Amino acid sequence: MSRLHIAIYAIAASVAVGCTNYGGNYFPDDKPSGGGQQSDDLAIINYIDQRLEEEYYWLDEVKEKSATFNRRLPWEEYLKASLSKLTTNSDDGYYNHNGQRYYYSFIREDVSTRAQTSGYGISLHYTLLALDQTRLGIAVEWVYEGTPAAESGIRRGDIIVKYNNANITRDNYMTVFNAIQNGTGGTIHLMLQRQLTVEGEENSFNTQIDVATYAPSPVVFSSVNEEYGTKIGYLVYTSFDTEYDEELLSTLQGFQTEGIEALILDLRCNSGGNIISAIKLVSAILGTEYNERLLCEVRRNPLNSRAEASTEFLLEDVGVALNLREVTIICSENSASASEMVIEGLRGLDIPVKLVGNRTEGKNCGMDVSYRTINGTHLEYAPITFMCFNAKGFGDFGEGIEPDINISTENSLDLTDKNYPLPRCTWGGSGDAAYVAALAMTLNIDSTTTSQSNVPASLLTTLLATSEECRYDEVSLPRRFIGTRIIVEE
Repeated sequence: MSRLHIAIYAIAASVAVGCTNYGGNYFPDDKPSGGGQQSDDLAIINYIDQRLEEEYYWLDEVKEKSATFNRRLPWEEYLKASLSKLTTNSDDGYYNHNGQRYYYSFIREDVSTRAQTSGYGISLHYTLLALDQTRLGIAVEWVYEGTPAAESGIRRGDIIVKYNNANITRDNYMTVFNAIQNGTGGTIHLMLQRQLTVEGEENSFNTQIDVATYAPSPVVFSSVNEEYGTKIGYLVYTSFDTEYDEELLSTLQGFQTEGIEALILDLRCNSGGNIISAIKLVSAILGTEYNERLLCEVRRNPLNSRAEASTEFLLEDVGVALNLREVTIICSENSASASEMVIEGLRGLDIPVKLVGNRTEGKNCGMDVSYRTINGTHLEYAPITFMCFNAKGFGDFGEGIEPDINISTENSLDLTDKNYPLPRCTWGGSGDAAYVAALAMTLNIDSTTTSQSNVPASLLTTLLATSEECRYDEVSLPRRFIGTRIIVEE
């Protein structure tokens, strides 16, 4: 097995696309907004103010300080500038390593999820890799099935090292990242290096891919592992997206037909989404015995004038019943909001959750999302309006949830990847420390049993010895959090 030796490159820079500016960094999948006339700005600012004063979770302070808000700003800048004047809203967002504040609340031109999209079918990891003093690489987070990227042989963990026959550098990485992620480059030529290869594979290869239309399903991978005497279902789920609930339930129905006895739910790339999808997922996992049980309660500010003070979300019959009574979940610093709610929601029902990865984001709040068109501008507006609590009334995970096995540090299974969650290999591959550790946890292997002769040797070997060259200083691109959402029709 060969490895590509890389160093994680720390760059404090902006990705120059997007309509919403968060602290000087742009989300790579947003589209430019183009501003607008002053009258348009004022109309949108009035809309922003209305919801902040009526629904924002910290609306008490908004009302106290609204007179200090700068309404002469363009609407794209107004929300962040106003929220930055508040002191009680610390749960709305997070600070990066430089002390720069990012807010979960947002308003932007409507880029809501659609069933079909156009592109190459590649989702990129947000970390840039220093291949040497001048060349950078971009890791492939995952590839959608049936897309040009998948058909060309690109897979998770591959490192893009050349774009259209040119090296990736400090000067062009923003352009390259966005062209690939957003499918705006037309026909492109890529050179890739594979971090972990099997016998007969080349370390690097070239490919050409074209833009195509595909469905960006959050159910990016599923399998059943029977190698160790137990049928273990493995589901990689990257967003709680109601447009793909049918596919989610179909995959879980396949697990039921296969008769799985355990489940590894991979949420390491899942930053949240719609609470309705979370209800369906957990309902299918636990089965009808848990119908009408509370998974989550969302609580709003008592002065909220547009919604009930609290809303309960109960489990339901979704036509799939795995009837599992424990779950192993893979998480990471990117697991947020609805992903964290699933973890704590299961625990609130006394369902044991074995957690593998590293500390989650810590987003225990969510948004009531509304859509409105103002003077021809189609807007999606999502201020933080509620906090989340499980059936036991617990919601204090604003600092993140610590896993049982932290892959980023030394642990009892001796499976460590200091650069986790940087993708290394295909989903469910033996070079994925988090997946291997999740298998061990699911099979109840721990530090007291690792020397037993009946334990599969392949499961206990440290497969990811981290190169001394590698260092994990910081991410170079901001993560985009969808958050726990409730859609409000206006």
